[in-house]
Amino acid sequence: MGNNESTPIRRILIVESYGNYMKSLSSHLAGLVPPPEILVAADAETAMARLQTETADLVIVDSRLRGKMDGFDLCRALRSSESNQHLSIILLLSGHLSLERYKGISAGADLLLHRPVVKEELLRMIQLLLESRSEHEGDSHRAATENPPVRWLRSVS
Repeated sequence: MGNNESTPIRRILIVESYGNYMKSLSSHLAGLVPPPEILVAADAETAMARLQTETADLVIVDSRLRGKMDGFDLCRALRSSESNQHLSIILLLSGHLSLERYKGISAGADLLLHRPVVKEELLRMIQLLLESRSEHEGDSHRAATENPPVRWLRSVS
């Protein structure tokens, strides 16, 4: 599927506890065409509060968030919320990779990326999420009434 056929992501929420990583991710995302609006949250609680009042198309979550909830908890909370079922979630991993992959899959992430995040890889993976969403948009009503949703997942080492 070509780039012009994909629905552009208009708003991305970055959930990252570390300011340097937040700035780096924001800078990487400026490479998307058209550039999305970037929302930020330093912890899971702030992210959940923002999503109650604002909409996002994609959430990028650090698995090792500071606070009461880590990134895996945030993914589970987003997936259990009816109002956030449309969100695509990219989970950034940085620890014991096989354990974190399992936890990310179980939590409901659409895509797992490992740190350090490479700009070109991040942008390509977002494009793949867009293409996957575009391919399945027409089937969303039928799928919702006939079968439970199946999440698309790709892990990049």
